[in-house]
Amino acid sequence: MTAADTRSAVLHLTAAAGGGVERYIRDLAASVPARHYCWHIGAGLDVLEDIAVHRFLPLANPSNGTADSLARWLRASKIGMVHVHGVDEASRQRLALIERAAAIPWIVTLHDLSFVNPKAFELPALPKPDAAWLEEVAKALARAAAIVVPSEFLRGVVRRHLPDLSVEVVAPGVAAYESAIEQIAPAEFIAQRPRHMVAVVGAIGPHKGSALLADLVTGLAGSDVGLVVIGYTDTEITRGWRVPGRYYVHGAYLDAELAGLLAAYRVEVALFMNRMPESFSYTLSEVWAAGIPAVVPDDGALGERVAKHGGGWRLPAGHGAAAAAELLRQLFSPERAAERARVESQIDPHDGTRIPTLAAMSREIDALYQRFGLARSPAGGDDDAGREALEPLLAANLDGFAFRKELIRLAGEVVELKAAAATLFEENRRLADDKAAFDQLPLLVRKALLRKVFRARR
Repeated sequence: MTAADTRSAVLHLTAAAGGGVERYIRDLAASVPARHYCWHIGAGLDVLEDIAVHRFLPLANPSNGTADSLARWLRASKIGMVHVHGVDEASRQRLALIERAAAIPWIVTLHDLSFVNPKAFELPALPKPDAAWLEEVAKALARAAAIVVPSEFLRGVVRRHLPDLSVEVVAPGVAAYESAIEQIAPAEFIAQRPRHMVAVVGAIGPHKGSALLADLVTGLAGSDVGLVVIGYTDTEITRGWRVPGRYYVHGAYLDAELAGLLAAYRVEVALFMNRMPESFSYTLSEVWAAGIPAVVPDDGALGERVAKHGGGWRLPAGHGAAAAAELLRQLFSPERAAERARVESQIDPHDGTRIPTLAAMSREIDALYQRFGLARSPAGGDDDAGREALEPLLAANLDGFAFRKELIRLAGEVVELKAAAATLFEENRRLADDKAAFDQLPLLVRKALLRKVFRARR
């Protein structure tokens, strides 16, 4: 009998489409000794995942009328804790359904600023509070057994807008890779590589400054400083030079490859161009773990972490591409070479306060699970009884979505998807280019196809 067999199970509740939230959930599922389920909330179709056995069950429009079926599944699966990963309206509705079905304690992790304003990711800076939204969020959060945030910055935002709530800081941790997986830069890049390389890392959308990249490249013209996106942007996902000798896009990568890619591209500085303040940033942890200093905005957790630990430089909040380009030109001038060396020397990849570990994060979250969760008998969950209980909630089919037959098959069988993921990613790249078509895919399929893209995400 494993440790997980003697523990009550954890049900994660999320409407996130990947990124850092997805990584956070799966890291907990892999490191906290309990059985973990994930309720993925989608538009028109929810999916319940049994993470350990890679089983997915589509749920058709869960509603108040299905509370009895849900209650039977919660008992059969021995759910003793619900971990909520968002306070959007859909997540709050599903949480309310669970609360009506069973008296199970729940905790919540506020991963970003969307609890302040539902349009936070569409806004260019720290979002202004939406009073009506905050009132609804506050009502829900008041029922939580514990509220977790990833940084002191986010705790400060909660205290400012929801002063009656108590929150705990648990920093997201990264796994310690024994050594960097060796990577080789593409020959086309090596042939035109500039003297100095700056990396923008991850899945770079508008809230992470994708619109500034073109102007940044222009601002660096005539210098010996080049830019590489290790990851992709909302407009550039294929590998290759965008401006020969000056701006290169690598494309999607796996987490364990990042340190090797930073070395292969000879990156000397990582640049963060975020428009919306970050709540923590897995990516900053990972570039620091590779010994690379960072240039970050002064607001949010990025600025907070660099101010506390060193290992980088801060740009004024609301900075533009011109300010970033000017700072990079200065940093790579002969006059500041000694400063760059000094800042780089400040980075200790083994410093657990600078770079929180997955083990530390798991211990802290597991302590909350054990403190607030329901005790259960040592016997494992009854899978047959759980499946039978869910029958009234299961979607009969996946009709009504515009996607190919192999994607339907893959939605039901994640093991097959993993085996074919690389090929399918290439075959369906045009769907990512055509956002309107891609958005028609079921949430489960979108998550699976883009998981290794959005694992940079952070």
